[in-house]
Amino acid sequence: MKKINIIKGLTVAVLAGGMASCSENYLTLEPQTEIKNAETVGSPEAKKNAVYGMCQSMYQQYSSLYSYRWFNGEPWLSMFYGEVVGQDYFSYFWTSSDQNVPNWTRMTNQTATATYVAWSYCYGLISQANNICDATPVDQIEDEETAFRIAQAKTLRAHAYTRLLQIYGPRWADSENGTVKTVVLRKSAADPNGDVNAPLAPMRDVLDFIYKDLDEAIALYEDSGKFRSYEWEPDIEIAQGIYARAALLKDDWQTAQAMANAAREYYPIMSPSEYASGFAEPNGEWMWTNSPAPAGMYFASFGASYACNGAYPCRWQSIGAGAINYDLYRQMDPNDMRCDLFFTPDKVSDPAKEALFWDSRYCTPSSMDINKWSNNGGKVNPGPLAYDLYDMGAQIYNRVGAAKGWPYPYSNPAYGGYLPFGTLAPFGAQFKFWSQDYYGSSAFPFMRGAEMLLIEAEAACHNSDYTTAQNCLYELNRNRISGYQKSTKTGDALLEEVKLNRRIELWGEGFNWFDYKRWNEPIVRNSWRANDPTSNNIPASQAGVYDVTKARGWRWTIPRNETQYNDYISESETLN
Repeated sequence: MKKINIIKGLTVAVLAGGMASCSENYLTLEPQTEIKNAETVGSPEAKKNAVYGMCQSMYQQYSSLYSYRWFNGEPWLSMFYGEVVGQDYFSYFWTSSDQNVPNWTRMTNQTATATYVAWSYCYGLISQANNICDATPVDQIEDEETAFRIAQAKTLRAHAYTRLLQIYGPRWADSENGTVKTVVLRKSAADPNGDVNAPLAPMRDVLDFIYKDLDEAIALYEDSGKFRSYEWEPDIEIAQGIYARAALLKDDWQTAQAMANAAREYYPIMSPSEYASGFAEPNGEWMWTNSPAPAGMYFASFGASYACNGAYPCRWQSIGAGAINYDLYRQMDPNDMRCDLFFTPDKVSDPAKEALFWDSRYCTPSSMDINKWSNNGGKVNPGPLAYDLYDMGAQIYNRVGAAKGWPYPYSNPAYGGYLPFGTLAPFGAQFKFWSQDYYGSSAFPFMRGAEMLLIEAEAACHNSDYTTAQNCLYELNRNRISGYQKSTKTGDALLEEVKLNRRIELWGEGFNWFDYKRWNEPIVRNSWRANDPTSNNIPASQAGVYDVTKARGWRWTIPRNETQYNDYISESETLN
């Protein structure tokens, strides 16, 4: 057949060689599915299998990091870098396992596990994508299957570089018009000698490469005429969504608005009942996700640690499944159905009990555990808030998980089955994320239509397109807030409303820290104070103000694993 016209009306440049991929010496997270060389991905079928391997590597158990709170790929990265160090998600899971993560100490430590996880994971994806793309340069593609698979590889490579900029790059406002050095730009597979040397690239160059990859990917998707078979594969809408995310990093509001609008065309906002049905199974709004099948994940599954009925929150007593920052909850409309997913003072049966959330006899100051219980001579005695938690959990469980046989939330079977004993549930405990089985198997949303809608709204505000932003908010909130009336705000007031809605709608999905970073706003975690109902629900150990200059402008340091094997980068360069 004739060669496909990849970029209509444009000259296609073959990707230049010479940039190295990761070597085994420092790519400590090399997945079993990684492609070793371009010769193994020459045929269309081989490219398909290689892309599927990339997708699998985005959610699998990485045995080398199992001890570091069960790293599993994309869901872990979303929670760890996007929520745990952010403002709106309280995680005793991380407070108890590594306090230096939520207090940002790990962020500037070159040898810390936390600094190299994302680096190694992202360059693992990039290495695989480079091998796939190098096997058939864009201007040599001759069949639809190859075009589609190359498009997917470019999409995933763009995603990985976007992640790297989110974590290790500066804000665009601090980038000196994109000239600040950021991450290593590896455009093709390693040379035959395995040379890994490559300099840090300016932020502008990395973004240009992301844009180029996505421009080519979108054209390839269109020319191929093919569609994905599974929700865990990327397709043209995912490429457009990643484009919108990358555009946010550049304050490129025109591109962000256009791409977000295009990406969400076939993904309508989920209904209230769908939103409240337990984030464990994808629905029509979920654009991109992992496969919820166990696939050997076991206790490394996302739900095992982060679901309200996950194995660790329910059976190992001292972890919890995350809670909403009560300062954010207070800003929610009382008619917002999302309020129903958090155990807060307004959920108790007797208003007199509300003060108990700030009583140290019933709310543990270090963990915010309001499910306090005691075991006296074999007799389990729950605290006064435990049955309110149980009543709320029972109502939600009967609606969400009972018919499906899912485990019960916030309950340890070893202490009385479904009774509220033997497990930690913090003030503000969430019922948004669920597990489908004992181990924690569940789907996690990598991308949703609501995210794209909110990107469109935010970008529209910057573009002074206030009508579009108002319409986006209405499209979302008519499905969330009973009696919601379309906003009439404009300017900064409307932008702030969009930001608040983004924090609420996407709570716990991996965006909070990244959003505050690019908004150039400090993170403020107000603390819980005994006998003060005006105070918050964050323990003193996690409270504080994280201003916009902290950690070199909120940049995780480049790990020493890179500087040890890359002669073009010095350790001092990664700290300035």
